[in-house]
Amino acid sequence: MNSLIVLAVQCAFSILVFFLMLKWYVIPKITKNTKLDILAFLLLVNVFRYLPLSLFMPGQVSSDFPLYLKEIISYGDFISGILALIALLLLKTNKKSAIGFTWFFSLVSTVDIIMVLTLAMSEKVYELPLGANYFTVSVYVPMLIVIQALIFKILNHKMYK
Repeated sequence: MNSLIVLAVQCAFSILVFFLMLKWYVIPKITKNTKLDILAFLLLVNVFRYLPLSLFMPGQVSSDFPLYLKEIISYGDFISGILALIALLLLKTNKKSAIGFTWFFSLVSTVDIIMVLTLAMSEKVYELPLGANYFTVSVYVPMLIVIQALIFKILNHKMYK
């Protein structure tokens, strides 16, 4: 089977599974009183975005993996992870700036995800050996996409304010 088709099928299933998990187990718990705690949980998942720094570790991905793309992925995710951690800390300490900073994180995160996916597809990195980073591409990135959509929904939804 073609590697792009395999990746597409796996990403589609990951998106579906994470969407159903959030729909059945997280969204029903969102109320005015739980909004900040659920946002904090969703941000906590994003804090792990330091993991793509492993692209710089020897033998983790093909030597044909474009260096500029390693840098964009690694540093973009690392910055997004730091912003998620700051937003999480602001939420957990009830700072007035927490929601505004969560918006900032969400916008940066979304731009990062769109840019990286666009560049990775144009460079056809799905044809390269990715090692353990394939898990990130086929599971973690789809989870982040679904979580980011829910973060935007919570931030925008009037009933949760």
